[in-house]
Parts: sequence; C-alpha cells; structure tokens
Amino acid sequence: MADVAAAAGVSLSTVSRALSGRGDLPADTRSRVQIVARELGYQRSPTPRGRPSTTDPRMIELVLGVFDDPWTDEVASGARSAAARLGYDLVLTSERDDPADDWPTRAAARKSGGIILGLIRPTQRQLAQLRGFNIPVVLLDPRSDAHGELESIGTTDEAGGYDAGIHLAELGIRRFIVVVGHPPFRFGRAREAGFRRGIEERVPDAEVTTVKASWTDADLAPAFRPLLSNASLPVGVFTCNDAMAAGVYRAAKTLGLRIPEDLSVVGFDDTPLAVSLVPPLTTIRQPIRQMASRAVEFIQEVRSGTARPGERIELPTKLIVRESTCAPGSR
Repeated sequence: MADVAAAAGVSLSTVSRALSGRGDLPADTRSRVQIVARELGYQRSPTPRGRPSTTDPRMIELVLGVFDDPWTDEVASGARSAAARLGYDLVLTSERDDPADDWPTRAAARKSGGIILGLIRPTQRQLAQLRGFNIPVVLLDPRSDAHGELESIGTTDEAGGYDAGIHLAELGIRRFIVVVGHPPFRFGRAREAGFRRGIEERVPDAEVTTVKASWTDADLAPAFRPLLSNASLPVGVFTCNDAMAAGVYRAAKTLGLRIPEDLSVVGFDDTPLAVSLVPPLTTIRQPIRQMASRAVEFIQEVRSGTARPGERIELPTKLIVRESTCAPGSR
C-alpha cells in the first residue's frame, strides 16, 4: 500500500479509501490510485486484518444504467424471481453517468458473488478491475459485440427483425419504413438487418426507407412528414423497439393518418407499453424476464466453471400479432 501511495503521490489513507470504494474522493484521484495499484500488482483484500478475500456466493448485483422504464422493469422482475428461487440476495446497482464510475470497486466492497450488466459493456478499465476482484460477470443484452471476452445472454434479434419483415410483406404492402435507434447499438443493427432480409426475400423490388431516431417515444412526425406527404398508402413501419413505435403512433395522430389503415406498425420487445397503445401494437416479443432469469442461472454456471469462456446464450423471439397491422382486404 505504501508503494501504491508513493507512486500515485497520495497518502496511505487516500489509497485505502480509493481501493475500498468508501469515502469521498475526486474521480481522477480514485482512478489514478486504482490504475497504479493494478500496474504494481497490488491486490487489496476487501476483508479487514489481511484475512483471505472472499465473495458472498449468495449475493448477485444487477447493474443498470437506468431504472423505471418498461425494459428494466421486466429485467428487474425476472432477475428478482430467479434470485429468490435460487436462494440469492439481489442488489440493484445504478451505473453512474461518469467515466470514472467505480461500481466495480463498490461491488467488490460488498463481496458480490456475481454481476449481471444490463445493456452495459464494461470499459477496459472496469473489466480489468472485475478480473482483479475475481467476480464472475454476465452481460445481459449488451449494446456492443461481446467479442468472446465475457459470457452474455440475449435474444434472436436478427430472426425477430426477419419475422417482422415477413409479416408486413405478407399483408401485401409494397412500401416500408424502418425506424432504427441512434446510437446504433448491436441489437438494433441486427434487427434492421433481419427486417431488410425478410422484405428482400418476399418483396425484392420494395422501397425501404430508413429513419433514425432516439430509443424513445419522441414524436416522429418531423421525420415522417416528408416521406408520407405524397406517398402511396398503406406503408409498413418496423421500429427497433416499442418506444419508437409509440413515437410512430404520435406521428400518425399529428399527420392525420390511421393505424393500421394507413400505417401498419410492428415494434420490438413486447413490453407492457405494446398493449397500452391504441390500437394494441403488433410486436416482436423478446423474453425479457426469462433472459434476466437465465442470467442469474448463468452466474451460477460461471462460478462453477461449467460455462464455456465467452459463451453466448440466445433465447428465441416470437411475433405477436395485434391490431396495428392488417391486410389491405380487411379494411
């Protein structure tokens, strides 16, 4: 510890606070101490008086960037149910909007037996910390490709997009809009690719226009107005999540268009939002609760060494047809 303090230019007490995750420290100071400690090969036991470091095999952390939205509500519910069934305590941890966020150190201080990262991919610095603490990690629906470094669980995004494309094509529609999320996360790219493959397979001469939007329910009327002002209706619309589908509904109302008569809309996720929309939304169901539940079980497998390094598990999607799509002849 004295060597770390000298190399980082701080006091012993500052080193102790930085490595324990306790106390108020400037983010750059904490980060500098952690980097120096790793470079020197120093491993601090999270238990006092030099006793061997241990983790609590009965406690798992679920780390999310946000809470209280439809997706994270489903994740928390699924993880909580599985944790209770398997005898775990579940800790909910928020990723702070700070590049120097020290949640790995906080997790180590709590002696967590495993970490599930929802929609998050750790930075190289955080990944080095987690390895140093020997805490198993499972990525849940990561935003970027896993590259085989960490175990991950998700859904068949590309297949779901394909099913959406086939469904809209079979309605006899010949013009389509795909609403993609920005930033272009891994799962969004896969959903768009699957959708385009389905359309190309069934309607090879179809016009497919891309609209970029935030991953929210913001009104898409400004983007849709120039595309639909002189368009031949109906138009098939696929959105890469249900929230953006709600933005399409708002745009339809603003532009005086009807769903499904003018716009046949398919979303992705099947969160409770889908059935609350009027008319209820046709969507691709990803088994969010089951994914979170499986992630808890996956932690057990990683801890026991039965999981393959970098293993990826995908649960199947399913097309759920509701009143936001209909065939031209049914109008």
